[in-house]
Formats: sequence, C-alpha cells, structure tokens
Amino acid sequence: MSATKRRNDNPNQPRVKRNTRAEQSESFVDLVKLHRRIATHSAGRLLQTPASSLVTLFVVAVALLLPALLFGLNSNLASLLAGFQNSAQVTLYLQDNVSEADGQELSDDLLTRNDIEDAYYISPSQALDEFGASSGLEDLLIEMTANPLPGAIVLTPSDVSSSAVDELARQLQELSQVDVVQIDSLWLQRLAAISNLVSAIGSVLAVIVILGLFFVVGNTIKLAIENRKAEILVIKLVGGGDMYAARPFLYTGLLYGLGGGILATLLQGIVLATFNSNLEVLMRLYESDFQLRGFGLMSSLLIIVAGAAIGWTAALMASLRHIRAINP
Repeated sequence: MSATKRRNDNPNQPRVKRNTRAEQSESFVDLVKLHRRIATHSAGRLLQTPASSLVTLFVVAVALLLPALLFGLNSNLASLLAGFQNSAQVTLYLQDNVSEADGQELSDDLLTRNDIEDAYYISPSQALDEFGASSGLEDLLIEMTANPLPGAIVLTPSDVSSSAVDELARQLQELSQVDVVQIDSLWLQRLAAISNLVSAIGSVLAVIVILGLFFVVGNTIKLAIENRKAEILVIKLVGGGDMYAARPFLYTGLLYGLGGGILATLLQGIVLATFNSNLEVLMRLYESDFQLRGFGLMSSLLIIVAGAAIGWTAALMASLRHIRAINP
C-alpha cells in the first residue's frame, strides 16, 4: 500500500486538528465573555452604591495625586534649572589699589585659561554708573567726592557644574589682585538642593501612599466579601475555587484603582490651573513666562496604570485571605 493511500485512508486526521483549534478558539472566546460579564457585573455593583463608591474613588485619587504632584514639581524645578544652567557666573571684586589698566590686563589674561569661556572687566566708574541707573540715585551719586565701588571682572566658566565652579573660585581667590570672589550661581545650587529634597519627600510619600491604598482597598474588599458571604458559600459548594470566587472582587479593586487614577489626572489639571493663575502674577514681576507643566500623556498613563495595579493587587491579597476563611 502506498503512502498516498495510507494518507487517504485516514481522512479524519486534519479535521481533528481543525476541531481542536476551533475548540481552543471557542474556549478563549468564552473566557473573554466570562471576564467581560464579571467586570460589567462588578461595575454595576459599584453604581448601585454611588456615594460610598465615589468616596473610595476620591480617597484613592487624592492618595495618588499627592506624590504625583511632588514629582511633577520636581520635574518643573529640573526644567527651570536646565534653563539657567549656562548662566552660572563668577564675579571677581578687585583690590582698591588695582588700576583700570591692570584690571583690564588681568581680564585679558584670564581669557587664556581653558576653564573660562568669557570674561569682561567693569571699571569702578562704570560700576557706579550702572548702580545709579538701576537704583535711580544718579543725582545723589554725582555729589559724592569718592567712588566706593571697586573694579570687577565677571567670568563665565566653561564647566558650570558645582564642583568645577567651586574649584575655579578657589584658584581665583589666590590671585593677589582679587579681594572677594562671588559665585553668582549659588542660588541655583540652593534650588537644586531643594529639588533633591522634594524628590526624596516624594519617594517616601509614594511608599506611604501605596501602603495606605492597600489598607483602603483591602478594607473595602473585605466589607464586600462579608456582604456576599452566602454567594461565596454556594460557589464553593458547587466546586468553585478560591480564585473563581475572587474574580468579582479583583475587578472591583481594579476599577477602584483605575477610576482613582483617572480622577487624579483630572484633579492635577485643576490644581495646576489654580497655581498658574497666581504664579503668572509673580513671574511677571521677574519678567519671566515660566509656568508649571502638567503630568503629560505618559505620566498620566503611568498614574492610571499604577492605580489600577495597586487596586488589583490589594484586592487579590484581601480577597484570597478572607475567601479562604469561608468554609462550606
């Protein structure tokens, strides 16, 4: 008997494979329908108690919003620092006995250094004129018999990092013509330290918030299980497992976290709109158009996904612990 005939004698073999694939596809479709029905049923139960559900959603949203706002504030501070990063300057106030010619010569010599990008000399008379123009005391300064302001050299370092600027200032302080060295970027260093502090506070607060959300969602799921204890007993009597009985509560926790994340993104928009309206007045005084930026698309999605994950995990831990304690 040929191989071709043997294959023809077994015509049902391909159909068995097709039936297996069809059964697997049908089983997957049924599983999707089952989960969709459970999710819809869980959402319906939340809508049946709108007041308590809204309170829980609001608590979850506020808990997610607090660390998110701190991280958002830190991001805004980082962008502000990046905008001023290249504005770090070092000012050398010269000794009183340094003439204008010597001050200009020193400024030219400093330009030859690799760690200095720019340098320009300000004579005592020029400094007095600039001070009078900015303060509005020109008439009073004209009557002065002596100029109390020293000559100065304003430098722009090539490397604006904190360590490099500090080292440059230390070297320049050793020059005999220099009286005082002032680092104009000191306020930037303080702002960077504040940014690091805000980031650390946000990290600690995020851990505390996650633990708090586990307690809030877990307690809500515990109460829901107590209210449906008879239903769980019936499920176990007909052979349903703990995970099967926990599915509705898992979707409940997921919906709480998902809804809380969405509400948190909406609340941050309201908070930023309120802050920016008051910040605009302050920034106008400093001739700046800086505004606080929101979370952005990716950050908003991260908050929503994090809320859903926390809600689902908290529901899983709470439901399995309490459902296992229910014995028929």
